[in-house]
Amino acid sequence: MTFKEKVVPTIRVADCLLVPIQIDLDDKTVEQLQAQLLAEIQEQRVRAVILDVRMVEVIDSYISYTLSETAAMARLMGCRTVICGIRPPVALTLAQMGIELQGFLVARDLEHALALVWSP
Repeated sequence: MTFKEKVVPTIRVADCLLVPIQIDLDDKTVEQLQAQLLAEIQEQRVRAVILDVRMVEVIDSYISYTLSETAAMARLMGCRTVICGIRPPVALTLAQMGIELQGFLVARDLEHALALVWSP
């Protein structure tokens, strides 16, 4: 996958794929991100994906569903998924809507996410 084809740039850190999401996610974008991540998991043979969402201001029900679906698909490919950096307003909205992010390990920040990935 070339850089121009990517919705979000990714950074390989050891055997992890760091995905700093710095754009607004909408239905189309999150679907493209899902396809991108699944292709990169296969190509790069990583054992974990870390989604850093600290710059994301809105995660609605469809986006949360698609991200959870992506985590489930990654798990079936032998890859753990960690989401980190959920902002307080986003956490509040998700909780009020009764949305749980299924299939993710949840971390406070990137440092915590890396610790979760590299713990036995």
